[in-house]
Amino acid sequence: MSLNVREITDDEYGHCAVLSTEDFEVIVTLDYGPRIISAKKTDGVNLIYNAKDKDYDRCHGHKMRLTLERSTNGIYCDDSPVRYSPMSDGVSFMQTIVDPVQLEFSMDIAFNSDIGDFMVIHSCLNKSKEAVKLSIYTETPFCRNGFIFVPQSNIDEGDRPSKILTLWNNTKWTDSRIRLGEQYLVVTPGSEADAESRLKIGLNNTAGWCGFTDGSNAFIKRYVHNRTALYPFCHCSTFATSCKGHISIQTTSPFYRIEPGESARHIENWILPVSSSVIFPDDENSIDEFINTI
Repeated sequence: MSLNVREITDDEYGHCAVLSTEDFEVIVTLDYGPRIISAKKTDGVNLIYNAKDKDYDRCHGHKMRLTLERSTNGIYCDDSPVRYSPMSDGVSFMQTIVDPVQLEFSMDIAFNSDIGDFMVIHSCLNKSKEAVKLSIYTETPFCRNGFIFVPQSNIDEGDRPSKILTLWNNTKWTDSRIRLGEQYLVVTPGSEADAESRLKIGLNNTAGWCGFTDGSNAFIKRYVHNRTALYPFCHCSTFATSCKGHISIQTTSPFYRIEPGESARHIENWILPVSSSVIFPDDENSIDEFINTI
């Protein structure tokens, strides 16, 4: 595999690194972040939403945050310029935060031409003198021209609950953006009026994959859901959000207790499939047919 890395300066996104292989092109911010603002097949379509976030004067994009055990708010890792270094199969992007605890995190992008996708490895190194308990949390936003689909748990737990669904404040079961079928949870952007109200729903995604599609192009991510581990937010590992401007997928690791000098990581495999199948939000069979072609 041949990997080319070059730096560019963009009027909107600032200083960025462009990673190119025969199959993929990925663009990562360097002035802050790292945030992945574009990930696509060569000559393909970028589905990641990367418009300017007016609240923070930064662009959107795939990002990483940390959830501490005793905090309900995520810690954003976007405060200073990003360092990066080459790996044998990709590039490692690093950032250090010191508040409320000294941590170094990295977002490594590793390509594997043999399996036709690439990994995004989110890692956190504890550089403080005390152990810390945290979960690694990621968010990937998409434009409001498609929908998110997440498989529901199909594990037989006997006479015990097997499916967990959680709603955030102000989210209602009757929201027209939620499509709860027999096999999948589907979240759509809805109308512009719907977007004024933020929707967020989570579930225990034991299948360990989720996706977004605009009807023909798709973005699939896979990760490991550990059924025996403790997850934040009512034991859910995948979340779907629909709000003004974009919809997004979030995944999270279980809680890790990280001793000084040790690290934890959360790995996502990103698949950007090309298929002649078309997915419809109200047709679960169309989702199955599409997934079976990957």
